[in-house]
Amino acid sequence: MGLLHLQSVFDIIRLAKTEFIQQVAQYCDDDAGQAYDNACGYAAQLEFLHRERALSDESNTRNKRSLNSEAPTGPTYAALFKEDWSNLCETSSIAALDSPAAYLRALYLFALQVEKTGKGTGKRIVLEARRPTLKDMVIDSTSLTKQLPMLTIVNETLNKHLQPHLDRNTHLYSNKSVNEVLAMTRYPFELPFDLAHQQCLLGLSANKPSLGELNYRLSLKLPTGNSSENRYGVIQHPAYEAQLLLSGLSPEQITLLIEPLWTEQKSAFKNHYGSDERALTQLAHFMLQTGLSTDQVDELLARGKYRPQPSLNIRPALLGTDHTNLDGARFINTSGESTPRINLKTNRDGQVELLNTSAQRFDRLQRMIRLQRWLDLPFAQLDNLLFSAWRCETQPDETFQVNDNTLRALGIYRHLNRCYGLKADEFSALLYRLPTHAIGNNDSLFDRVFNRGQLLNTPFELDGLPLETDATDIATQTAIFQICAGLGLSHTAESFGVVAAGARHYNGVLNKDLTTLSSFYRQTRIASLFGLSVMECAQLAELLGDASTKEQWVKPSLRPSGQNSPADFLDLLMQMDWAVNWLKRNGTTVQQLRYQLLLKKSTPYTSKVKEQLKLLEELHKECQARRLTPEDIEAIKLPKDLVNKLPHAEFWGCVIARGIIRELPLLPPQASLEVLEKAISAAVDNHVELSVEPALNTQLKNQVKRQLEPVLISAYQRLQPLRARIEQLFKDTSHGNDAEQALRRTFKHVTYLLGRTLDQPFPLRRFKKLLLSIPDAETTLQLPLTRQTLQAFLVNPHWLDNENSQNSMLNFSFSTLFLFKEFNHCINAYGLTQDTLLSYFDVSNPIPVVGESADLSTQCNTLLGGMLAWDTHEIEALANRLPLRRVRSMRELEWVMRGHEVAKATGLSCTTLLMATDLHAQIASADWILVGKAVIAAQKQ
Repeated sequence: MGLLHLQSVFDIIRLAKTEFIQQVAQYCDDDAGQAYDNACGYAAQLEFLHRERALSDESNTRNKRSLNSEAPTGPTYAALFKEDWSNLCETSSIAALDSPAAYLRALYLFALQVEKTGKGTGKRIVLEARRPTLKDMVIDSTSLTKQLPMLTIVNETLNKHLQPHLDRNTHLYSNKSVNEVLAMTRYPFELPFDLAHQQCLLGLSANKPSLGELNYRLSLKLPTGNSSENRYGVIQHPAYEAQLLLSGLSPEQITLLIEPLWTEQKSAFKNHYGSDERALTQLAHFMLQTGLSTDQVDELLARGKYRPQPSLNIRPALLGTDHTNLDGARFINTSGESTPRINLKTNRDGQVELLNTSAQRFDRLQRMIRLQRWLDLPFAQLDNLLFSAWRCETQPDETFQVNDNTLRALGIYRHLNRCYGLKADEFSALLYRLPTHAIGNNDSLFDRVFNRGQLLNTPFELDGLPLETDATDIATQTAIFQICAGLGLSHTAESFGVVAAGARHYNGVLNKDLTTLSSFYRQTRIASLFGLSVMECAQLAELLGDASTKEQWVKPSLRPSGQNSPADFLDLLMQMDWAVNWLKRNGTTVQQLRYQLLLKKSTPYTSKVKEQLKLLEELHKECQARRLTPEDIEAIKLPKDLVNKLPHAEFWGCVIARGIIRELPLLPPQASLEVLEKAISAAVDNHVELSVEPALNTQLKNQVKRQLEPVLISAYQRLQPLRARIEQLFKDTSHGNDAEQALRRTFKHVTYLLGRTLDQPFPLRRFKKLLLSIPDAETTLQLPLTRQTLQAFLVNPHWLDNENSQNSMLNFSFSTLFLFKEFNHCINAYGLTQDTLLSYFDVSNPIPVVGESADLSTQCNTLLGGMLAWDTHEIEALANRLPLRRVRSMRELEWVMRGHEVAKATGLSCTTLLMATDLHAQIASADWILVGKAVIAAQKQ
């Protein structure tokens, strides 16, 4: 019995009689049937004795009634039927005979019995194989109450079965773990499966920022600088890494998609299909290996009811010749050869075969099948998306392969789909052109947009004829009204006029063709996607980028694969996404922002701003008038044979005035001749060229310097009265701590600006910078700052942005206004005062300037931790990414605030967040495992 692990008669009777006889027969020839009957008898006797003892009265002898005892109260159920409470318990108790634990054990034993009663000839999958760990599980209070995810059970079962296989094949797997092997194996099609990547995807789902989005949320730079540099999304890696992470694909999945295509000489059918090429040509075997149904094969090959049908409202000649005959299945049929598209045919034996296949096409098929499952998109939409991303490249590869740009496009699409509900065919239209083919009962996007509700019962047709927006004939006006109706535009200069002007500027001409209509749709859909009008979208795009990026909104392109600059269409979409969300958070609009930045031309400036700009213009004119007169210049007889665009006298007047202002920007009441000679010497050396020969040029310059010496005093006396005019214009009467220093700083900037623009008409845009320095600027410009705070930033521009030099002039731009608003947001969000923040910046920017200092960093991080009510170690983790390992400006503080917000949203520490932004989309490193575990742990908190 010991060999059979039977310890009592109860263990014997739990087995069926036949099963007991079979087990005993393996070890001896005794009469097992008689032994089983004896065990049943003994068990029955034990049960009888147990019941008899439980029912018998434990105290048969009655106690004598004492004289002081109370009188009996009469017969009751409790008195007549004594319960043995020591043998009773709650049904929820683990010891109860009817508890869940007892039920589970009975169910387990019953399942074991059922497994042994089958009479089929097939191989049985018994419980031992399904759940090998089940028999070793201990039933206790912990195992009954602990919640165990199904995924954990699945992983345990897989490990139990897979680990022995890995141990037997160490020469193939090099002692890799089960998870590592699953992440690198490519067949069956459910693989590769990267556990760490899945943990990151699931843990950062719902309302949490996803992988890749974290890089943008924590970007060190924001798109506020009106620059074509692609710095948004950059923390430790280029921005394209963030866009690859947004695709939601694991490193091995990305590697599978972008590795070189198979050739007849080099292929990997066994690793990817689990079969050879010849067998895969049989449709039944192909479907078995890939898990596709007949309907899915038709969809994959774009045949039958899934065969795309071109729109009847477009002339065939306008559809172009770029893979039109392969529409819906371009990617799988492109092979660099003129082979017909993949199709099906029934052979003589009645079996369906795949026609026109090759090693490369089978490779494309398996990539397409996997990608469709990973993205959960219809095959036709996915094919069109891949094709549009390929055609959007500035230097497309003729072989039409998946590359970094393709994956970047997929990443941006998935982000916009998740946040704004953008559909795949709409995103394809943004990248390249409007889809024009209908599939099944679904009309093409072109017809859904422009022929959804036919205007005047007339379909909108593309015929390639010129589209003159100013024409007044009925046909042209009808076409324009149809376009406006389809796009939701009004026929005005602020609506349809904006998209038409953009298309005309960058496409050259407007025609009723796909290029023009796609451009119209692109500008309109981007605007509606972000909840803007086309005018607001164009204005916001102008605010975010420089002139070189404007074309992207009309005629998009993707830079060469593997590069991070310049910013292309995908980068600009992410910049627009940030800007719109920031405007919503601040409760403002594009028009209000432009009005505050004095950029909105349609609305006049306030009277105060008008007055200040007029005074600045008068100051500029007065400075020009105070140059030496032409008569003074002619009297000196200066050289005239030099190349310059200004008249002779005007040129020398500018050189002299510029030199004096540069050397004496504060225009003191008196100036020594020695200082003026130094000023003119520097001006002549820097701004005058008298000969191409160096020696002669130096000789002539020295001669000019001597000729100018007699007029230097008079030239300075002509300019010096500007001092009083400038003081009158910029002197502050608030008597703040920095008022006097701010005036001196402003004085220098004003005179420098006047000197640089002496030879120009009044440059309004450049002089707008000075509006921050006028008295009551915080009120005039509606700034969220006090006068004292504004003066502190004017005196210390590096406190606002550490990229500003200590003596630079604070520019009134979107970047400056953004930081002003974030300064105010910090105060409101953390309950601080403006003086508190300014005091902190004073501590973190000591004079003389201190570089990286451990003590100063510790002091600053401790102060900041108290101000933000946040763990100092978390701030240190972020501050270590900064140049001097401490927060020195409002721009750096704004980054720390964003880090705080993301940490609260995800439940992750800053160290883990930075590790998540450091992940490489194409490299499966140990950091993936650490981040995955941290994300799951944070989800359970």
